[in-house]
Amino acid sequence: MDCTLDRHLLEGYLDGELGFERTLEVEAHLASCRTCHSEVQSWKDVRGALQRSDLYYRAPSSLEEKIRKMVPQENRKERASWLHHWIWAGGGAAFATAALLIAFMISRPAAPSLGQEVVTSHIRSLMANHLMDVISTDQHTVKPWFDGKLDFAPPVRDLAKEGYPLVGGRLDYLENRTVAVLVYRRALHPINLYVWPAADNRDSLVQQQTVQGYNVLSWKKNGFEFRAVSDLNTDELHDFERLVTP
Repeated sequence: MDCTLDRHLLEGYLDGELGFERTLEVEAHLASCRTCHSEVQSWKDVRGALQRSDLYYRAPSSLEEKIRKMVPQENRKERASWLHHWIWAGGGAAFATAALLIAFMISRPAAPSLGQEVVTSHIRSLMANHLMDVISTDQHTVKPWFDGKLDFAPPVRDLAKEGYPLVGGRLDYLENRTVAVLVYRRALHPINLYVWPAADNRDSLVQQQTVQGYNVLSWKKNGFEFRAVSDLNTDELHDFERLVTP
């Protein structure tokens, strides 16, 4: 066996990853090659030293509690057993860092935020050339189009005189339900306005965020949830929000 070409086999041998025939082949080589035998023995010595009991100690209970708090509530019961066995380790600050990183990695991936969902939908509508199911600048055409397709009647306003003409609408799917999307324009900038019934009748203040370069406004009014998404600047998008739900 060539030491240069097959050196990676030594790592597989140490990790117990080789098949029976390969293992015999490596052991035969180690018996005849002092260099490889010495290197493998050095790795074994290092591994043995790292496994010495005096390098390990019980982590403080306060650290265990911090890790538990970082795991989402619904995951805590299923992670409790894992944490109990894993919490034995050593290394002070290094251990703390590793513990926190692993706690993050084992947590279930976070569901995308609603802001991310509407931006993804907005982008998809532009890329798939599916901005509208019904094309019309007449609110009396767009509003009836939703009849029978939704379990609610979305409020539809024509804002052409204010510089935000209605150009159509479509159906989409957010938060596990079908929602109405009213499509407006400001010059060459499309605005997707997502509408669905709110869980309560309380109005809310407008919240603003930027996701992937798109501006998103979120608010509740008159029993509906609204999300306006566009690459339009925030000042004009706020003007649109004040006009569409006066």
